Amino acid sequence: MNLIDVAKQFGTPEACNDFLESMRWPDGVECVHCNSKRVTKYVKQASTRQRLNAKSGQMETKPVPARILYVCRDCKKQFSVTEGTIFNDTHLSLEKWYMATALMVNAKKGVAAAQLQRDLGTAYKTAWYLSHRIRKAMALVELADDEPLSGTVEIDETYMGSKKYDKRRKRAKYDKEPVFGIVERDGRARTYHMPEVTLKNVVEKIKDNVSIATNAVYTDESRLYGTVPGCIRNHNHETVNHAAHEWVRGDVHTGTIDGYWGLLKRGVIGTYHQISVKHLHRYLNEFQFKWNHRKAQDIFVLVIAALVIGSSLPYKALIAAQDMPEDGGPEVSLGDEAL
Repeated sequence: MNLIDVAKQFGTPEACNDFLESMRWPDGVECVHCNSKRVTKYVKQASTRQRLNAKSGQMETKPVPARILYVCRDCKKQFSVTEGTIFNDTHLSLEKWYMATALMVNAKKGVAAAQLQRDLGTAYKTAWYLSHRIRKAMALVELADDEPLSGTVEIDETYMGSKKYDKRRKRAKYDKEPVFGIVERDGRARTYHMPEVTLKNVVEKIKDNVSIATNAVYTDESRLYGTVPGCIRNHNHETVNHAAHEWVRGDVHTGTIDGYWGLLKRGVIGTYHQISVKHLHRYLNEFQFKWNHRKAQDIFVLVIAALVIGSSLPYKALIAAQDMPEDGGPEVSLGDEAL
């Protein structure tokens, strides 16, 4: 869905709520507390509330917008359509959530939080937090796809970090953050942020992601892939020698995954400018999701469905020094150095 479609279809809170309701409860609304279907829907009218301003020490009157709520006639508890989802505890309207989702899935090289801030009329912190929750939904969609890659597969690694700071920081050319990738030709991609590209890590990812029915596996001349055991050699493994300026030999090349790396790096350099090592895996999830669903007509709906299914991502967990467990288990923290 493009922005015009989103604005037309979800221009009112009622339309947004009804769409989310139909996705979450296709067989009728159920209480999130006791699973009862004896639920009544009502609208809580707009009001105001008193709030203490921590800086001035004065009480301020804040508006409280109208909300669509549900009440269970069995357990007597109230709940909303967003309770227990990634939307949980949001102060943003669903219209802005849908607009942000449309902006992110339609932007080939990503949308910066500052751009979302301007487009949605929110604070920068709100836009940044919002974008990471949408990235978490994209990651949930990718976790559901556990089918190994097949056909012709290309394997490569790249290193994330700015070259212009190499001399000033006195770091080696590859003293950067390694990212390992596997790409099907005209198909899906799998990318991983690794603490180090070692034989053990590479073998583990290849075994988990490459089908035994793969026709061919193409890599560059790196000695790393020459020492990989049968998980590569049993798949008609061939290489191209980039050091000797050999880029393609018949059907043997790594142009697909090189193009993927180019898209990823153009997004980081041109859109985000710099990203934290701590959040690198989330940006990888975003680019992987958009690559794998680049031909899908329902990419917007996929993200909204994942936002409904997924659990909440607290802000404290997002900014914690060490990542707290999320969908895919605990993440290894590599610090807060900007790439």
